[in-house]
Amino acid sequence: MGGSTSQQRASQAGDPHSELLDWVIVGGGPHGVCAGRALVALGGMLRIVEPSGELLSRWNARAAEVDMTSMRSPASDHLDDAPVSLHHFLHRPEHADVATLAGVYRRPTLAAFQRHSQDVVDRHGLGQLVTRGRVDGIQPDGDHLLVEGEGVQLRSRRVLIATGSNTARVPAWAQRLRSEGAPVGHVFDGDAGWDHDLIGGGISAVQRALMVHRKSGKPVRIWTRSPIRVADFAFDKDWSKHRFAARWAELSEQDRLDFLGRYGIGGSVPGGLEKRLRAAVRRGSIVLKEEIPEVTWEASRRRLVLRGDSETFESEGITLVTGLEPERISGWLQDTADRLDLPTAQGLPRLSGDMHWGRGIHISGPLARLRLGPMASQIVGARWATSKLPGVRMQPV
Repeated sequence: MGGSTSQQRASQAGDPHSELLDWVIVGGGPHGVCAGRALVALGGMLRIVEPSGELLSRWNARAAEVDMTSMRSPASDHLDDAPVSLHHFLHRPEHADVATLAGVYRRPTLAAFQRHSQDVVDRHGLGQLVTRGRVDGIQPDGDHLLVEGEGVQLRSRRVLIATGSNTARVPAWAQRLRSEGAPVGHVFDGDAGWDHDLIGGGISAVQRALMVHRKSGKPVRIWTRSPIRVADFAFDKDWSKHRFAARWAELSEQDRLDFLGRYGIGGSVPGGLEKRLRAAVRRGSIVLKEEIPEVTWEASRRRLVLRGDSETFESEGITLVTGLEPERISGWLQDTADRLDLPTAQGLPRLSGDMHWGRGIHISGPLARLRLGPMASQIVGARWATSKLPGVRMQPV
């Protein structure tokens, strides 16, 4: 669809009191963009509600915080329709500067993924369909839905909740230190400094440590609970295959919940990055401590004291690189589920085959993992969820 048609739709959807939309998408991250592209292509009138007012802004900011340079997923995992879309995009001469696909899994650079994603946004005019605001409730409005919140009041036939995991994982000891005024930040909270003590053992911790050393020239300590785990992907690659999806659909709800509890995504590092880490350790650029220290805050001296099994260090600050909490129904979404009597299981929506939760509300992203499995939060999960929405036909990966 061309940009002019999208502009017309944006104008038509401008008055929430008179216009009835086909879809409101809550969340402008990868899942919202992937779904928005498919739903606009169907000819529907829609709006995407995003607090920043800019699509993919939070995702891009998090990538920058950990100095991501390449994607961990293959080039077939992107936000467009055909699996070969990114390959064809990179064959165009104007993208030669980012066209490298690395390794046997053909991983694109971050710059390539971002440029292609922006092209998807621009080609379908999605940026013109954004409402800047924050949803705090969904109300029934006759046979339709009223999406309300700060800067938001939209009427729609259907709503897609496409929010990601946004709660930083902060251990209890770190919460206590924060309450005492200690400089303990989280890399995804936007409050982390260029600290030379990092807590975490996954890809983000290693990338962040390499970046801090490069910027400061000083050694960086990574404190990790267990030895670095090497894995090509942050998940079992078989989870992204269609035969897994078929087996997953045959499991009982309790078996799915048990599986999700046992095989939550843990921290790991791909082989190429692990080699860079080991080289940095040999040079003394990074010190790898396979333990979590006992940390105290000496307020009078403005110093943190980190006591390991055999050594004690002083530090001006700690950055947690401990990931995000698994998304669960909470806050306004819990209120909406209670108000509309939407079915749940252990904090997750019970979804039908077309990602329908009930009353015209659909789900994509980490909240869809009871339906899609552990891959729900990944880029390939965005493609899966989008392909199942009513009327959507996507080419499979």
